[in-house]
Amino acid sequence: MYQRTVIVTGASRGIGRAIALQVAQMGHDLLLVSRDGSSLEKVAGECAQIGVSAQSISVDLTQPESGSLVAKVAGSMKKPLWALVNNAGMAQSATLEKTGDELLKAHMELNFYAPMRLMRACVPLLREGRIINICSTAALTGYPYVSAYAASKHALLGATRSLAREFAAKDLTFNAICPGYVRTEMFEQTLANIGSKTGLDKPAAEQKLAKLSPQGRVFEPAEVANVVRFLLGDEARGITGQALSIDGGEVQH
Repeated sequence: MYQRTVIVTGASRGIGRAIALQVAQMGHDLLLVSRDGSSLEKVAGECAQIGVSAQSISVDLTQPESGSLVAKVAGSMKKPLWALVNNAGMAQSATLEKTGDELLKAHMELNFYAPMRLMRACVPLLREGRIINICSTAALTGYPYVSAYAASKHALLGATRSLAREFAAKDLTFNAICPGYVRTEMFEQTLANIGSKTGLDKPAAEQKLAKLSPQGRVFEPAEVANVVRFLLGDEARGITGQALSIDGGEVQH
C-alpha cells in the first residue's frame, strides 16, 4: 500500500497522539486536528521526526464550518486523502437530575455532530479508504451517571453502521473502535471525580474501574492505536460496519 494522508482529530494527547504516531510509522502523512494548538504542534514534530509530513490545524470541531475547513486543508495536501480517524470527544458524568440540556448538547456536538460533519465533508475526497470512529464501550452498553455520553456514542456507532452499508460498494469502510477505560488525561480526571465523590484514593479508584474488565486492568492508548493501524491496512479491506472492542471481554456483542 502506497503512502497517503490520514486525518486524526483530538490528536494533541492521549489516544489521538498514540494514533498519530502509529500512522506516522506506517509512512502516511498526517493532518492533525485539535483545539490545543501548542500541544498539537509538539505531536506534529514527533511525527515529523519519524519521517513523514505532519500538518496541524487548531479547530473547534463543534463549529458548523469545521468539517469543510478540515476537508479544504486535507484536499490541499500533497498526498491524497486515505483515511479519517474521528477521535476527538468529551465525557462528563452527571446524575439524571443534573443532566441538563446544555450537557446533552455539549456531548452531542463534539461526540456526534462533529464527526458527522467531518465525514460529510471528507468522503467526497475519498475514492476509496477508511473511516474510523473512536467510540467507547458506552456505545455498546449503559453505565450509571453517563447517560449524555453514552447516548452520543450510541448515536455515532449507529451512524457508523449505517454508513458502512451506504458506501460498501465503493471500497470505503466505516468502523468503530470501542475501548473500555484507557490511561489518558481524561482517565485521570475520572479518577479525580471518583475520589472527590467517594473519598477513594487514586489507586483504589483505579482498581474500581479496572475491575469492570474481566482482565482486571486499564488499557493503554497504544492498544487502540494498534487496532487503528490494522483497520488502515489492506488486510482490513473486508471489515466494515463493525464495533471492535478493546475491553478485555467486558462487553460481548
